[in-house]
Amino acid sequence: MKIQTLKNRRYARPLVALAVAGTALTGFATTASAHPGHHLPGPAGVPGTAGPARAGAHGHARAFDLGTVACPSSPGDAATAASLSGHFSGVRMGTSIDAGQVACARAVIAATKGAGLDQRAALVATMTAMAESTLHNYTGGDRDSIGLFQQRPSQGWGSVDQVQDPTYATQKFLSVMQAKFPGGGWESGDPGAIAQSVQVSGDPGAYDDEQSPATTVVNALWAGGGTTPPPPPSGGSKVFKDVWATAPSVNNPTNGAVVGTLNKGSNYFYCQTQGSESSYAGYHNDWWLKTDDDSGNANVWVNATYVSGGVDDGQIPGVPTC
Repeated sequence: MKIQTLKNRRYARPLVALAVAGTALTGFATTASAHPGHHLPGPAGVPGTAGPARAGAHGHARAFDLGTVACPSSPGDAATAASLSGHFSGVRMGTSIDAGQVACARAVIAATKGAGLDQRAALVATMTAMAESTLHNYTGGDRDSIGLFQQRPSQGWGSVDQVQDPTYATQKFLSVMQAKFPGGGWESGDPGAIAQSVQVSGDPGAYDDEQSPATTVVNALWAGGGTTPPPPPSGGSKVFKDVWATAPSVNNPTNGAVVGTLNKGSNYFYCQTQGSESSYAGYHNDWWLKTDDDSGNANVWVNATYVSGGVDDGQIPGVPTC
């Protein structure tokens, strides 16, 4: 099930600025309100600044460089980043994501699953990491803030090595979220407000500002989507077929995210493979055809229900198997 964006905030929220000449960043509270019966860490740090390229794109200068540690990567991360970029808009994330950020998002989602929590928990965690670090695993930040969530060892979030580890950092965030919202209270309500309760930010709306990119990324990666799709047949040969209705294109044949459209008419396809069941206009099929869509996306997938010549849950004749 895909999570739908709850808010569409189109106004820009100013970022908390880095102070010059070594003075501290401002904007976050210095104490946390304890939940009865739990020893909770203090607030996380002020969001770390974006890397050089992203800082330039957003027009924000950096007061000092922050080192990063790469998250575990997958061969499909670059392709996933290309397919998702341009399909969301966040204040800090902007409209694009790179392979390293996809890897960190994947790590957050895997840690959420490892904690036995659902896709909504992954959404809250991912939008928090986007607001705090733009999905960069920073080795430093405001005071002793570290990692994807800018957690502070001095405030009880864990050791330096622990908060630098994406799995530990994510699951620590989620454990505090569960303590703040006992009985599954985090399953309802505004995700940004839930994130704020954990992070205790001086800019409470910063998390909602990243709900659009977080929703897009989590929808694409939650079910294991976003991996490198199968290559086209040798030589990249194309088979032309009639598409009888304008079709949505997705980035993966198994629980993929919609990234564009393929217009009706004669279109070429490289190959076909089985994936998730899809239905349209009374027809259903679990076969997906690889093509380049009319939204400028290469190597995307269209369900066989939109292609003439097929039958329910059957292959399209004449198109090779991937």
